Amino acid sequence: MTAEFAGQITLDGPSGTGKSSVARDVARALGAAYLDTGAMYRAATVAVLDAGVSLDDKVAVARAVSEADIRVGTSAHREKVTVDGVDVRERIRGAEVTRAVSPVSAVPAVRRLLVARQRDLVAAAAAVVVEGRDIGTVVLPGATLKVYLTASPEVRAQRRAAQLEVTDAHKIAALADDLRRRDEYDSRRADSPLRPAEDAVIVDSTDMDKRAVVERILDLARGAVPAGEQS
Repeated sequence: MTAEFAGQITLDGPSGTGKSSVARDVARALGAAYLDTGAMYRAATVAVLDAGVSLDDKVAVARAVSEADIRVGTSAHREKVTVDGVDVRERIRGAEVTRAVSPVSAVPAVRRLLVARQRDLVAAAAAVVVEGRDIGTVVLPGATLKVYLTASPEVRAQRRAAQLEVTDAHKIAALADDLRRRDEYDSRRADSPLRPAEDAVIVDSTDMDKRAVVERILDLARGAVPAGEQS
């Protein structure tokens, strides 16, 4: 399947499931645009941290985000994330941003602002794969295909540890605990909680490698999928 595909694929799910790399590979295979909304929220978090405002001050957090020039590219072949003209691709994956991104993302005014920007970027593409946490439920409820990618916290921690080149068992266990805490935080937030859309296909990648996940989603994109089907 190449550029003949036209439509929107949403890929939601908790942190550490490999959404970004899977979504990027799916977009490349389809000849589609790709949007990492998580990178957008992380870039917004950079803006908040640089503004020096308290994460508990929702008004100040929203103001910092609204005043920042946040740009995220839509190419599946080249990542672009800038804040006020500064490349922050590496910084957004660091521990400081990771610790702060959930409270920043939970601010309703921030979500409204970034959702509007996400929809504008999607509207400019004939075919697009969008990944995040509320894409199928909030950002693009009418998407062509909605996928919710999940995996056990232990497996997600192992994958994250491999990315970070962490081998210590205690540190890997701590990663799993952090993932569980973030899942709980994001699932319980009042605005756009983390959950599958009612018509999403749930793909559990606990026992699947990335190639298998990508092929599964490409298969789903080839035809209609009954609501709530399990992989």
